[in-house]
Amino acid sequence: MPNCPRCGHHLARTHRTAVEKLLYADVYGCASCGYVARHLHRALDRNFEFYCSRFTHCIRCGSKRIERLSKRDVIDSMSHHLVSLLFRLTGAPLKKCPACRLQYYDWRPIAPDSRRPAVEAGKTAQRAGTAADPVV
Repeated sequence: MPNCPRCGHHLARTHRTAVEKLLYADVYGCASCGYVARHLHRALDRNFEFYCSRFTHCIRCGSKRIERLSKRDVIDSMSHHLVSLLFRLTGAPLKKCPACRLQYYDWRPIAPDSRRPAVEAGKTAQRAGTAADPVV
């Protein structure tokens, strides 16, 4: 059993209300200081960042390295997540996670720091190629 982060005493599992049963997998309480520790259900915890993020990231693995696609790839899997389906109905652009090869629809932009390394690597390779070419 876990210990209380405030006082160090034993945390005991407590009964959850009906609303807490929907949100939390378990709730622990400290008898000495009254501290309550709540742990979200695994599905809610995994998707919490997806719902509240400013930039898009993969629904399945959470990766922020996302690509934008012009049309659907028939080989890669398509997300059947409710939010992705709603975004598709509203005309959102198609995104793809290269890590887990999942395609989904999302209105949010791709994070700028996840695009930068690929763009800079392309520019440095281009500069190196032009500088190494002999002048004729």
